[in-house]
Amino acid sequence: MKKIALFIKDFKTATKVSEKLGDLNLEIQFCETDFNGAIDFSLAIIDLNESDFANNEFITKLKKDANVFIIGFVSKVVKKTHDAFKLSGCNIILSNASIIKNIERLVKEGLK
Repeated sequence: MKKIALFIKDFKTATKVSEKLGDLNLEIQFCETDFNGAIDFSLAIIDLNESDFANNEFITKLKKDANVFIIGFVSKVVKKTHDAFKLSGCNIILSNASIIKNIERLVKEGLK
């Protein structure tokens, strides 16, 4: 079974994302700022609106230590921050609305 680490603190968004993923037969774990448990995970979904997660150091360390496919989402995609998050290790960055709408397809793509 594939494992997904969710770095989402907003309860409403976390609920929507986990409900959408529930039908895909995946193991989902909500993670806080410590991602040592995420090392066995294949994919990470990060709320880039959260200051704990929206920093280059956190993303770089997660990518290096856990070597996961990273999907990040932010309220408004701006080229400057998009490029910085991509350089840090995010594979995909999209808007809040797009993450909910496209989560199943994105996860399948990330788990290939």
